[in-house]
Amino acid sequence: MNIIDLDRKISGIDDVKEFTFVSGIYNLPNFYNSIIYLKDNTTYFICNSLDLLGKRLVGGQNTTILGGSSENCRLKSTGLSAGTALISSAWSLPIRNITIEHGTALNLDATANANQALDWFGVNFTDCATVGTIKNYNNFIMNDSAFLNSQGVTFDGSFGTIAFGNTLFDNRTSGTSIILPATLTITRRFRIVYSSFVCLSGETGINVNASATIPEEKYILDTVNFSGGGTYLTGVTSTSNKSLFIACVGITNTNVNGQLYMQNNATVTTVASANVFYKVLGTTTASADNAKYLHSNNRLTNDAIIPRKFLIQCNLSFNSTNSNVCQFGFYDSVLATIRTPSKTKSTANASGRAENVSFNCVVTHKQGDYLEIHAANTTGANNITVTDMNFVITEIK
Repeated sequence: MNIIDLDRKISGIDDVKEFTFVSGIYNLPNFYNSIIYLKDNTTYFICNSLDLLGKRLVGGQNTTILGGSSENCRLKSTGLSAGTALISSAWSLPIRNITIEHGTALNLDATANANQALDWFGVNFTDCATVGTIKNYNNFIMNDSAFLNSQGVTFDGSFGTIAFGNTLFDNRTSGTSIILPATLTITRRFRIVYSSFVCLSGETGINVNASATIPEEKYILDTVNFSGGGTYLTGVTSTSNKSLFIACVGITNTNVNGQLYMQNNATVTTVASANVFYKVLGTTTASADNAKYLHSNNRLTNDAIIPRKFLIQCNLSFNSTNSNVCQFGFYDSVLATIRTPSKTKSTANASGRAENVSFNCVVTHKQGDYLEIHAANTTGANNITVTDMNFVITEIK
């Protein structure tokens, strides 16, 4: 027994973590059936471009792979089938500062081991026809990395967070950079920030199946640039309640806005008592450009989970008894009454007509809050017919 082993035995330490410099395949554990099983609790520092010569790696518990720089530290395996993953693991697998190059790079599946995570920094995938599948990890975090002529990283199973930052996705011919299938469940968020996608014609950036489980407004793209003329997003786009796209270039960013209108309406709003507000009656039409707002007759309901501030505006024309003074305003479900700053009066002319009555207000709303246009006759219990109305809700950034 050498001095180090004796020291461990005396101190009772049986799980001392090890650090191994790797300048050639001979520095790795012996292989079995072309598989190199990396040791538990061991960090492997790849010193150069390492060719595994037809072998592949299987990570152990608490295995870590490091390199000095992704520019000159590389993992590849000449002779290994392109369809066989270069790196497999069922555990957490931190990776830093290295390039991975193979037909299929990864097969990572932590289904059998709870609470595993992947934390990668400075990792490049180069010339990978399929990056591979990552399945059932608590978290996946990747920063300052690149996918170069590489495509097809698929996240499946259950995740808390999947996040990329400062990462370049330079797609492969006819490929899709990121795939989120219907069988994926994300409990917290999928987020890409300060990153770029280069997708040429025939290539796709992110394919999110509409049936994938993602919390509302937790499919987050923040300051992401898309270029190249390919298909940037498929499945879930900016109009979905799942998405929150902010300050991106090349795609439509998320907007929360609503509009309804009616023209030449003849439905009368019955006024039973003076100075009492009644919901304006008539059949309204929703704008085709509505985003995260639900429409029903004279009602716009917020369908975005994050609270936001909005400018609300309405312009209308009405008929009533001649010279009657009528008042209009926004009914807000949050207050269960008319918003005082929005109340506006207009006097019908000798023919009982008034046009271009406008009023506006500012509100803060969240999912389920709604607004309606209400009217009162301050002169008497005389009916009002709003013939034309345009009601717009605009998010204030």
